[in-house]
Amino acid sequence: MVDKKRRKLLATHLRHLSTGQISNDEFEERVMDDVSYGYLPDHYHSAKECLSDDPVIRPVLEMAWCLYDDTRNHSLKGNDSLSDFAVKEIARCILFLQSDYEYTWEYVDMTNPIMRFSFKDFMKSVLTFGQHYRDAKRTREQEFEQMKKSGDFELWPFKTKAEYQKQLENQPFLIGTE
Repeated sequence: MVDKKRRKLLATHLRHLSTGQISNDEFEERVMDDVSYGYLPDHYHSAKECLSDDPVIRPVLEMAWCLYDDTRNHSLKGNDSLSDFAVKEIARCILFLQSDYEYTWEYVDMTNPIMRFSFKDFMKSVLTFGQHYRDAKRTREQEFEQMKKSGDFELWPFKTKAEYQKQLENQPFLIGTE
């Protein structure tokens, strides 16, 4: 399911964040207001709507959350500027969010497993001297490696080079420029 309205809002907020037009706190407020049903990017997985949502929203929000330090309010300028690699990744995400393509990658939770552990998981980790945690981490790494093999991962969130090339011909921010 493609949710054009929320994709465009997320693309706009991500663009403003990545170019330093808004701070990380402003980004989170805007995302909570009109993209993530009131949840912060790192907690969006808890939203009941997440299960039936446009599947690209969650991984893009999780990627965006990794761009900034959420312990302080700042813009991505100066010492906090993004690397050239990160800028290219974000540009590709924005390009995908502006498309009508279905997101077909298998979801893999790339957060540290301990971030989603229940009390029971913590207790298992303590009782197994950390083996439960190591097993969870290894499982995530294996799932990620498997997911990467299912498409042209260097073009994520696009699944194929053909999709990416076709969308490049339809860039929403360069229409009418010479």
